[in-house]
Amino acid sequence: PVVYNDSYLIEYNTIGDWVFIILEGTVDVYGRDHGEVMYVCSFGVGDCVGELEFINHHRTVADVRARGKVKAARLHREHFEMCMGSIVDVLRRTASVDDKYSYYQNVIRHMRRANQQDREDSQSQGDPPAE
Repeated sequence: PVVYNDSYLIEYNTIGDWVFIILEGTVDVYGRDHGEVMYVCSFGVGDCVGELEFINHHRTVADVRARGKVKAARLHREHFEMCMGSIVDVLRRTASVDDKYSYYQNVIRHMRRANQQDREDSQSQGDPPAE
């Protein structure tokens, strides 16, 4: 386990290398709304953070910061992918129904719309489709 004292486990808009399982304490999640930092939710003992970026293959969408002292187990992306193949569907289902993930779902919808619009704009300008 790794101990964090009022420090970041995950920083916004980075390539996440770790999934964290909270063993002791609480972490707070801070997202962005038009560039302004906003509190999203908190996670505690037994909760997992950072897994959705691995599952959906994108940069981090929020800061995750220890509230005081937090002890967390961490699993590197490579090991996550080797070990967690069968649980990916369970994690996706949880993220789609748990209210704590509503911020995340909104960010992902926005990212997908922006990517679709970029593809449509490129195609309307006669650019070949991106592979």
